[in-house]
Amino acid sequence: MKRRSAFTLVELLVVIAIIGILVALLLPAVQAIREAARQVQCRNNIKQLALACLHYESAFRYMPGYAGERQPALAQFPGRSERQSMRGWNWVSRALLFMEQEPRAQAWGYLGSKPRLNELDRGNELLTSPIGMLHCPTRRSAEAYPLIGNFQIRFGDYAARTDYAMSGGAAVPVEGSDSVIQVVADGIWRLGRSTRLRDVTDGLSSSYLLGEKAMDSEKYHTGTDFGDRSPITGWLDNNTAANGAMRFAARQPAPDKPTNCLACHDFGSAHTTNWNAALTDGSVRSISYYMDVQVHRATGSINGEEVSQLPD
Repeated sequence: MKRRSAFTLVELLVVIAIIGILVALLLPAVQAIREAARQVQCRNNIKQLALACLHYESAFRYMPGYAGERQPALAQFPGRSERQSMRGWNWVSRALLFMEQEPRAQAWGYLGSKPRLNELDRGNELLTSPIGMLHCPTRRSAEAYPLIGNFQIRFGDYAARTDYAMSGGAAVPVEGSDSVIQVVADGIWRLGRSTRLRDVTDGLSSSYLLGEKAMDSEKYHTGTDFGDRSPITGWLDNNTAANGAMRFAARQPAPDKPTNCLACHDFGSAHTTNWNAALTDGSVRSISYYMDVQVHRATGSINGEEVSQLPD
């Protein structure tokens, strides 16, 4: 009789165990490569937004900042006031003009600045159609996310969002209230004022233009994060709408975490070790969360007369 050769059960189990160990060793490396690719995409998105803002400034001689919005909720601006005479498109809609998105810019500008919308405007196709360049791929995909409360009544059930926000300046927490901040130095977005490049007296390479906004990590898709409730079009007459596309250098940037009720003011991201920001000269930096908060505030202001050196 011929003897048939075959693997024993023990040998098969050993091979399976070895394969499992190799996969376990390889998986972190694969995840790191994927995150590196997502980081590159995120920085490219920010670069394109920054260049669009600078092209807008070249065309109109001022940056696409304040547009007559109500001031962001839970933020104080001593010596500043709202100006309805500046009523117009928010900064994102203006930037879209230079991102080959003119039809979207026209529609978003109308939807965000019109005092009243008619029933046909609710659920507008361009309102619910997102732009991938406005989203960090580490955090969430480009989709229309739910609207709640007055935003739902005005715009419909779903709308596009953004993961990037313009700098509103340097701020400090108000004594006795962790949830309220006071702006102590101007940012590119200045309440009641437009901003020209000549106003950036701290230096274009030393002042934030825009960056990743912090969010509650449990509310990426719910539409209930306080700093993510508004459609990306904004709503000039709503006092929480500006929180959706505005952030301040108030506290040290941090990775997203659950039940973060302070995210509506802060910069941060879904990345584990760093967040990404564009400076006003158009350059993009990947910045450690361990940066000094005073350096963060100095870079958040455009005219605070500070010298800031971002960490490598």
